[in-house]
Amino acid sequence: MSLRERIVEQLRHFDDEAFVALANRGLLRRAQKDLEKLEAQVLEEGAEALIVGFGEQRIRFDARGPAHAQCSCPASGVCQHILAAAIMLQRSAEAAPAPAASNESSEKGVPQAENEPSSPALSPASSPAALETAEAPATGTLACLQAELLAIPAAELLKHAGKAGYRWAWQFVADLDPEQGLQISGERYLILGFAHPRLSLRYMGGSLDSLIADVDTKQIEKYRVAAVLAYRRANGLENPPPEAPGKAQTTALDLGKDHNLAQLPAEALEESRRRLRASALQLFQESVELGLAHLSQGIYERYSTLAVWAQGAEYYRLALLLRHLADHVELLLERAGGADEHRLFDELTLTFGLVSALEQNAAKGLAPAALVGRARSRYEEMKTVELLGLGASAWRSAAGYVGLTMIFWSPRDRTFFSCADVRPESQRNFNPLARYKAAGPWGGLGAPAQATGRYVALTGAQINAAGRLSAAESTSAAVRPLEKAEDLAAQLDPFRAWSEIARQRTEARRSLLSEPQPMKDWAVLQPARFGAASFDKAQQKMVWPLFDEEERALVLELPFNDFTSHAIGRIEQLTADDLQAGTLVVARLRSGASGLTGEPMSLIRANPRAQENPVDALVFDEAPKQGFASKWLMKLLGGNAARDGAQPLAAAVPLPAVLLEFRHWLQRQAERGMAEDQTLRVKTEMGVWAERATVSGLSVFLRGLPQAAEAGGAGALLLRAHYIWLQYERLMGSAPEESD
Repeated sequence: MSLRERIVEQLRHFDDEAFVALANRGLLRRAQKDLEKLEAQVLEEGAEALIVGFGEQRIRFDARGPAHAQCSCPASGVCQHILAAAIMLQRSAEAAPAPAASNESSEKGVPQAENEPSSPALSPASSPAALETAEAPATGTLACLQAELLAIPAAELLKHAGKAGYRWAWQFVADLDPEQGLQISGERYLILGFAHPRLSLRYMGGSLDSLIADVDTKQIEKYRVAAVLAYRRANGLENPPPEAPGKAQTTALDLGKDHNLAQLPAEALEESRRRLRASALQLFQESVELGLAHLSQGIYERYSTLAVWAQGAEYYRLALLLRHLADHVELLLERAGGADEHRLFDELTLTFGLVSALEQNAAKGLAPAALVGRARSRYEEMKTVELLGLGASAWRSAAGYVGLTMIFWSPRDRTFFSCADVRPESQRNFNPLARYKAAGPWGGLGAPAQATGRYVALTGAQINAAGRLSAAESTSAAVRPLEKAEDLAAQLDPFRAWSEIARQRTEARRSLLSEPQPMKDWAVLQPARFGAASFDKAQQKMVWPLFDEEERALVLELPFNDFTSHAIGRIEQLTADDLQAGTLVVARLRSGASGLTGEPMSLIRANPRAQENPVDALVFDEAPKQGFASKWLMKLLGGNAARDGAQPLAAAVPLPAVLLEFRHWLQRQAERGMAEDQTLRVKTEMGVWAERATVSGLSVFLRGLPQAAEAGGAGALLLRAHYIWLQYERLMGSAPEESD
């Protein structure tokens, strides 16, 4: 295949969006207009370069494709002349039929596995150089693009990003969610997208340099390698681990420094972490064997010391949990009302599980960021983000902070984002309710109130992995109204069946050690009908049932305080005109002992009046004036809205009686403690509980646990059994939610 044919083959996959990612939309328009006046011609064609003339400019293409073309004009990067020459070559190829494909691809998306060319399997123990190169057919189908991308050898990946970059990319992919970490799409070409940083790379064929990112980012080489490694993993191939960093490596020069946590030499840090894990496991076991009701001042001091040690060893998540344990032990010693041995047992078990997971990963040479934690949230700067403002909520935390949180929806990413302004409650001059109408937080946005019910395009937005937007002054906002009010509801993903909410939340929170995902707690609800809101005087909260098409109720609750009193009054006054069919509710969901509940923030009207904002921020917006007829209808609704026979939302599966009894037995053992000679007794009784669970249908519950804890003693055995119990509770949807 000649050089021109190879370049043309890449250009067959380009569309307007690909050219925009290559340069920008303005340059593409200029190039298209220039082609109406001037004609591009091939001047020279050789094995190394293809020269195209366009007006007075000469554009040079090589085997790397249009992303690395060079123009004789003074502009740097991809200019309008390069785009014009590429479009000319593309149009000339459209007149000739594309080469016949050896494998037929599917009409949309990535081809099915049976139609995709295979790539040689890799052994986890092999080195990057052990990857074999596979011959990919030079065809224009997605199947061939996939084969070409999978055939890139590890030596090229290593050369492209360097050892440190490959190490970063490998760890980055290891930390990604296997199912949702990489978004794969595209019809004419492959699009590989990451959620954080918000980055998509387009592949139209060619080498790694041909992976075109849709945003400008530093060290793009390591993200290209990460995209290839993630795509390999998505296709069932293993990625060989990188070489270990050398002792004399300078951390400041390491492209992978955000995963290489060591400020100390790697061996010294790992040794410190090894001793920390051993000390923590020993303390957990001793606490349970001593009895949680008999802890001493010495135990408290040991937990405090381990928390400081974990922070120094850069086990940030472990340090936070150990501080919580130390504080809880201190409350027990002081006989404080908030102390609870059973809750301490749960916290101790979760920390034990984290240390055990860190121990297992350390044996494999891994340190997943989800387990290690982060010293502070990192924000990645994006070029442009377009969002829909869905309102805001004012709140007060138990730690003594007050704040205002704005909630946005991204139509492109199909997810929520937030931006918060938080201050200590001691700052009397900060009022979250007044902040809603004050200037900021970004230039171009007069106030958070102006974002509600409107499009907000953020330039230079900074977003962290949790979906939070930074209020940095460098970010600018452009606000524009909705062209049609119904456009807002059309771009959202409302839930119509409450059982689907419970299913998705259970899947997202399967593991006890999974990281919190606060943005996934927000949802847009579309009830089939609204129940009557009432105020629970005993619990001082408003209760508002929403019913789906199956007549299952999802109860929204709003506790009474200074920030919610206005919203409670608004909801109690809502009439049938306010709650027409198709009205949506934006709410934050949470799981608790009573099942799945929510806290309403905004209403999205189905048929707003002219010049009326379709989004009603319940906490901040004023209620419309009501006439006599509306008040009479409100009273009628209040008496007859609830129907007999409505089924409550079954958010949790009742736990079998044997599990509840086993939990009580575990708590008694941990609370009163055990002598050293009771290890055999505990193992024997654990075997009896395993048999009882098998009879009840839980055949794998506690299977092999007594044999797995031979060296751990009775304390470790109890903690492992309790962790299994908590995991069963989580999988059955009965576990209350952790606080952020």
